[in-house]
Amino acid sequence: MFCTTKTDKAKEQYQKDFKKNYVKFTAQANKFKLDNRITDIMKKLFLEDACFGFVTENDTDISIFFIDPRYCEIKKLSNGSIYQYAINRSLMNNSYLQTLPLELQALLEQSKELSLNNMVMVPYENSLCLKYNNDFTYLYSPFFPLIASILDIDDIKDLVKAKSEADAYKLVYFKIPVDDEGHITMGDELIYPFVEMAKSILPDRFGVVPSPMDLQLIESKSTISDDKNKVEQAVENYYGEAGVSKALISSASSGSELKLSMKVDSSDIYRIYRQLESWMDLQMKLRGHIHDDYQFVYRILPVTIFDVDDYIEKKLKLAQASLPVKGELLAATGVNTAKMLGNSFMEQMFKEDIYDKWEVLKTSYTTANDGSEGGRPMNDDTDLAPSTDTQRGNDSNNTDNRI
Repeated sequence: MFCTTKTDKAKEQYQKDFKKNYVKFTAQANKFKLDNRITDIMKKLFLEDACFGFVTENDTDISIFFIDPRYCEIKKLSNGSIYQYAINRSLMNNSYLQTLPLELQALLEQSKELSLNNMVMVPYENSLCLKYNNDFTYLYSPFFPLIASILDIDDIKDLVKAKSEADAYKLVYFKIPVDDEGHITMGDELIYPFVEMAKSILPDRFGVVPSPMDLQLIESKSTISDDKNKVEQAVENYYGEAGVSKALISSASSGSELKLSMKVDSSDIYRIYRQLESWMDLQMKLRGHIHDDYQFVYRILPVTIFDVDDYIEKKLKLAQASLPVKGELLAATGVNTAKMLGNSFMEQMFKEDIYDKWEVLKTSYTTANDGSEGGRPMNDDTDLAPSTDTQRGNDSNNTDNRI
């Protein structure tokens, strides 16, 4: 928020107008309810690189309908971070068109006579367009380069599994006697019963093979430890290509490593916050929240679920030092500006009728004993432990009786 000073003569009216406009700005911003939609927006950015939404508004609420990126194309970039996109009407079938908001259906229908190439520009006041990779306008999934690494991990796991199963398999070999000319001297009527008898008493992972030839089992030289190392190396390569610390998902060598990894990843999220802030500032200006002497700014706190406690502790210390950060402190705890104004108004309205009449609950720790001494009531004599019974008899709690 930025403002300029006024003369003392107009100070009172200036303050009234300022408060009135601030409440209007807060109410308008609260209608977007970005705190409930930020998760869906982030998912689409990480999976599809871009988020295309159509904004509709009524007297009480603002809705955002997300459109399939296959039908959208970024056409314009304003102020370095605000995108405007167009919808290719010809790619949509009738069943999908019927699922769109009525306002968007009307826009597509009206544009048939104006747009000969079937590309329909979505107005800024109805457009939500954010992009993860903002170095170029075409779509490129952030995790697309990791597909090869993921497939490598899966292949190596299959190989390790096959190797483990082969190591666990055992083969029982029956030597069938032959004569000097190499002819088998036993018939099936003698071989078959012995083979079946061996199968019936051996575990499932044992095989039985009768053969007149000598059999030899060829094993690989790798060990189980080697195979595990191969999988771990493939996983390390995956995290290295993703630019994400393995400490976030599995084990960390130290607490500082985990904390620093979260800070690095959070900085990437803050970049998306800044895009949302620029988009919200534009939306508020398009809805008439423009003032000559001051400007209200929509801001998202630079926090995530991983570091919000540290942020609250920092802001609390600043607030205790009389710095004007109480609003940020409440926002970090989940109380946005609209809730703060509402809660403050409710407490002022009902302070004397409700809040001042509340009393502390009476418990065993706040109830006086016989109306004269503090502390919880004494236990019944039937509930006393032997040591407590002796203590009462000796009155050892009395300092005069202690040696």
